[in-house]
Amino acid sequence: MSGYQVGVQAERFFKTLGLTPLRLELSDTSLLLANRLSSSLANTVAVIEAGTFYEISNGNVSNIPRYVWTGTGMTLDDANPLVDWMFTTEPEVGFGNQSIHYARGRALGGSSARNHIGYQRGTKGSYDKWAEDVGDDGFAWNNLRKFFDKSITFHKVDTSKRSSNSTPPNDPAGQSATSGEVSVSYTNYVGPFTSWALKAVRALGMKAISGYIGGELIGSSWDMRSVDPKTMVRDSAETAFLRPALKRQNLVVYPNTMATKVLFEGTKAVGVQLNTLGKVTKLSAKKEVILSAGVFQSPQLLMISGIGPKATLSKYGIPVIADLPGVGQNLHDHPAALVVHKVKTPSSTQFNTVAKRAAADASFLRDGTGPLSGTGGEIIGWEKVPRRLISNKTAADLDAAVPKDWPDLEILATEGYPGPVPPDDSDYVGIDIALVNTFSRGTVSISSASALDPPIIHINFLSDSRDQEILIAAVRRAREIFADKSLEAVLVGEEVAPGNATQTDEDILSYIHKSAQIFFHASSTCKMGKNGDPNAVVDSQGRVFGIERLRVVDLSAVPFLPPGHPMATVYALAEKQAAAILGGS
Repeated sequence: MSGYQVGVQAERFFKTLGLTPLRLELSDTSLLLANRLSSSLANTVAVIEAGTFYEISNGNVSNIPRYVWTGTGMTLDDANPLVDWMFTTEPEVGFGNQSIHYARGRALGGSSARNHIGYQRGTKGSYDKWAEDVGDDGFAWNNLRKFFDKSITFHKVDTSKRSSNSTPPNDPAGQSATSGEVSVSYTNYVGPFTSWALKAVRALGMKAISGYIGGELIGSSWDMRSVDPKTMVRDSAETAFLRPALKRQNLVVYPNTMATKVLFEGTKAVGVQLNTLGKVTKLSAKKEVILSAGVFQSPQLLMISGIGPKATLSKYGIPVIADLPGVGQNLHDHPAALVVHKVKTPSSTQFNTVAKRAAADASFLRDGTGPLSGTGGEIIGWEKVPRRLISNKTAADLDAAVPKDWPDLEILATEGYPGPVPPDDSDYVGIDIALVNTFSRGTVSISSASALDPPIIHINFLSDSRDQEILIAAVRRAREIFADKSLEAVLVGEEVAPGNATQTDEDILSYIHKSAQIFFHASSTCKMGKNGDPNAVVDSQGRVFGIERLRVVDLSAVPFLPPGHPMATVYALAEKQAAAILGGS
């Protein structure tokens, strides 16, 4: 791999060419940026990554869809520090004052190496709102769509490998995505309960739509994943964008290396300080520095480097280069609650014997089929929360907050028992409902003047009473789905969790505090906005206000979190910003 060098050797490599690199700090977005920017020989690009190839450090746990649950729970019990930052939050009121593990990818590909590989786009209205909020028409749906399509290739469902009662129609929105690097396809397996649950949500009014990539979400359909359509192995930013570009002489990767500070001359970014397994070096940037360190570490690096709220910087003796109070503020995320039943259909307990596990392994290795090729969770619908389940005031606030096509709830069919050990060998499933139109906002701050110390993360889940009310309504809605007559044939006994004794709002909220989930969709801590917005950190091209030659291009830079899981949105953002950089902006 001629473009692959390590640490100080990489800087020497650049110097032999008489070049100084454009530098990127890694997340899902930076490898797409590195690929696009290094396509021009006028650019020399350095990628800095604290981890390395996840195929080495996490193996099949990252590669095989079903293993995605390992290491991404709300405790650190099975987390792998070779691919995870091992971050924990401050005590969260919404989680019963517990500190929770917040999984983040520490590997080439960032969180695209750890996520549930779901690929959905937000709604047309959400991107039109983005364009209006930041004063850039390029983010409107009709203009942004080409950037969504550029990075992916849509693959039709393989009807020979997927059961007939779970075969989706081919989404016409994918027909224009034919030459991108990321493979987006339907998995070769979904849990048997999913097709039953889909009938139930449609019976409750969630109309059938063609899919979740055409700018429409309200309704019901089958979910897609970023996987190789033949092998069902994860397709990440590393496999899609880095591997094809590693042969380029003008692209160099620094693995096992942290960027610990952005270096300045006045207000001009001129390079970064690096730490490679304890060895400190510096790397100059001839053109600019681009932070793609993610929702927690991009604001952390800005603050440690002197950009952020003045009071915070002064507390740790950091000289202020730019007083930007919005750095680390405005954190959006998606909380969720789960209702569980015992069922007659097979679920994840199909792995509870050696023989069943061996059969699943053999099926996956043979032709990418069987339960290992699915993730054990499938989005089956999106809807506005039924207004009869919430107060008129909260309903009015929801309607005023977002465009009409923006759903309030995301509904998933999941497999398995929610606790660590099922009480028996029965099959368990859940209806998991997440809030995608929230009012609570969290923060990220620094714990010291060193990037080697973890950031202070406060998700602030359910701190707004309206979110509590809506999530209580979501539990009631999940119960309505289970109560639909289309599921009578597969349910066994009474509700397992929270259980039939949990009926009042107070009891349901208590259950939520003990068992709520997070989807790891934190965003917007370096908010994009118009010049003059006191809380904005970057402009519509990712350039940090008041600073020269410094951009932020990752999920921290979006103005708000659109509905849908964010991978598709963050790839489109990177494509748009790469085009702007190559165009001289």
